[in-house]
Amino acid sequence: MTPRDAEIAIVGGGIWGLSAAYHLARAGHTRIRVLERNAAVAAETTPRAAGLVGQIRSDATMLGAVQYALDLLGRFADETGHDPGLHQTGSLMVALTDERMAYCQQQVAAARANGVAAGFVDAAEMTRLAPALDTTRVAGAYFVEGDGYVDPLQCAQAYAGAARDLGVDIATGVQVSEIRIDRDQVVGVATTDGPLNAAQVLVAAGPWGAALARRAGFAPAVQPIRHQRVRTEPAPGIPDHHPVVRVPDVGCYLRPEKGGYLYGFFEPDPTAIDPLPDDFTTSQLEPPVATMTTAQRRLLPQFPVLADLDIAERIQGLTTFAPDGSYLLGPVPGVEGLFVATGCAALGIAGSAAIGQWLSRWMLEGNPGADLGQFGLERFGARADDRAWVRAASEQFYGTYYDIR
Repeated sequence: MTPRDAEIAIVGGGIWGLSAAYHLARAGHTRIRVLERNAAVAAETTPRAAGLVGQIRSDATMLGAVQYALDLLGRFADETGHDPGLHQTGSLMVALTDERMAYCQQQVAAARANGVAAGFVDAAEMTRLAPALDTTRVAGAYFVEGDGYVDPLQCAQAYAGAARDLGVDIATGVQVSEIRIDRDQVVGVATTDGPLNAAQVLVAAGPWGAALARRAGFAPAVQPIRHQRVRTEPAPGIPDHHPVVRVPDVGCYLRPEKGGYLYGFFEPDPTAIDPLPDDFTTSQLEPPVATMTTAQRRLLPQFPVLADLDIAERIQGLTTFAPDGSYLLGPVPGVEGLFVATGCAALGIAGSAAIGQWLSRWMLEGNPGADLGQFGLERFGARADDRAWVRAASEQFYGTYYDIR
């Protein structure tokens, strides 16, 4: 492969683009070039994610996606020599109200019907799992075996390492300015390194990919939204088996990280980033001081220990939501060979493995191997052209992410 020629060009070296590169190469197609504008892969939104991988999903497609991730990542190090950093310690869903408990009963019943090991736990088991949890402040909780979390950067780097081992070329410090199209057929991309010819192009550049796709004549119905989290200083007494803890009634989640706690917050009044300039970086987001002070206050009744822990790191995050909170994936209508993957909806890490597999099959076989109509690029019809509606509906979904539906 020459510097100006590839079979497949992947725009974006985040976790989705790298997973797609790995899956394509694993299928035997190695004339692939990943183009990443930063000096290293996975430098923008990927390392700012929480990396939660949970099986409680409202539909079979997403449940299958998460279970594929747990299976693939669980054996990834042995098969490739690259450790994705999976911690399969389970997850604990905490209910604060009787209404939430009733909803939890529905979730557990649905999970068990789909073969997921989920069940309610008593106060003693809650304390064993998460010793800092004040169980006197909760109505109940259930535990899901097999759930877990990954270090998002480590996971992305594992995909990258495995892809490189299979022959994929990953070029950093190269920005794509345009998708090149000739007579409704993609022919490559224009980059700061010069033109690159490619028979297929996958745009998997997170919030920046939507703007690039718009310049190619297709405007994905997605909205970049700020999503912030913090990591505390190390705290004593956090066991190795500590699960991910979700407290949906206050819109928060928490897990261990570097000896302390990492916690995040779905803001009920979200901050959309619009428009998103080409040169925008996540480092330009304001440090989440006020927002995460609110998150801490919400979590304190359940985790009083947070009041005594200094903040070791403030993490400025950015996610991308479609109006219905589902991914936007697939071939761009009217442009042969052009594919788009965006709308991570705070499930980018958990879905990365399946997304890579689906896109690989789509690009190589013309079929993703599953019914992905719910992720269709054109599912919103003419409403996708109404930017005000896209923004308002996406913010609404984000702001009610943990609501009882």
